Amino acid sequence: MALPRVPVALAVLALALGSACVHAVTSTDDILPGWKGETYNHVDFFWDPLKKEPFDDIPLPASKSWIEHVAWKPRVFIYHNFITEVEAKHLIELAAPQMKRSTVVGAGGKSVEDNYRTSYGTFLKRYQDEIVERIENRVAAWTQIPVAHQEDTQILRYGLGQQYKVHADTLRDEEAGVRVATVLIYLNEPDGGGETAFPSSEWVNPQLAKTLGANFSDCAKNHVAFAPKRGDALLFWSINPDGNTEDTHASHTGCPVLSGVKWTATKWIHARPFRPNEMAAGRPHDPYVKDPGVCYDESPNCPEWAARGDCEKNSDYMVVNAVSPGVCRKSCGACTVCAKGDMACYNDNRVKVGFLVYNASELAPFKPMV
Repeated sequence: MALPRVPVALAVLALALGSACVHAVTSTDDILPGWKGETYNHVDFFWDPLKKEPFDDIPLPASKSWIEHVAWKPRVFIYHNFITEVEAKHLIELAAPQMKRSTVVGAGGKSVEDNYRTSYGTFLKRYQDEIVERIENRVAAWTQIPVAHQEDTQILRYGLGQQYKVHADTLRDEEAGVRVATVLIYLNEPDGGGETAFPSSEWVNPQLAKTLGANFSDCAKNHVAFAPKRGDALLFWSINPDGNTEDTHASHTGCPVLSGVKWTATKWIHARPFRPNEMAAGRPHDPYVKDPGVCYDESPNCPEWAARGDCEKNSDYMVVNAVSPGVCRKSCGACTVCAKGDMACYNDNRVKVGFLVYNASELAPFKPMV
């Protein structure tokens, strides 16, 4: 059965209008700018002066934000200055404690580590805090598809040589349908490499290959691609405008990082609401995350469960799973209770269950719980 067509069609129309946005207007009278040649002001478009925010001191993206159309095959758009530097750093800080080696789907549907994908990653829940909510609403306004259709935000960190080889994002969920679009937000800039590239692609204007691609790495050369820039976002459509068939041009790769590190935030968007029961409670604003560097049990029943062999029988729950440390690591002997300030012990606990080592120079805002 064909999937719904309306959201995709609306989004294409919105992007066709938005791709001309270059400078801000001084009037907010027009809600559909462009018919006289003018464009909207990004700040005015998203800011609600009647809503009191707990983060009022955080500025919204600069009014110099603009949308640039770069390809029809696949349909790719770049939103320059989509988020602020403060918002980018906040997402890194929020995700850092739970950054774990990324996995791919293996035999039997299980998540397994593979050299095909060598980043570290974690997920932030929808509406996890006020800043996450603000960014998700911004994604919805850009794509014209509600937040309920978005998956949780995936935060990825690519170190030297790490990459994600050519793949498609068209995962089909039984309830939510196919992923129709991806919004990839860049949280920092690696010193070299790390481009998002589409091997089977065509620039909307060949001149863009010279302007945007002047310093591309070998992985990205001769392809539609974009080099990460903090605050910018890349939108591409994985499904054709018919709302059902896959756009084969949308297969893409995360090129190897040649120098420095790359942090990104990914929003996958489905044809229908994704796990709507999780959104039924409204805005939970639940920022709690586990720190795998700290050794403790989350349940008083852990010693009993460990004694009966659950550490081996149910290791995903007891010790670690694809995204999160288990609830009984201490009783399972999977970690060590560290002395206060013992960073070597703290990082050893993280490494044992596959999590990113804390690096003070890279993760300055993130303060370990030791």
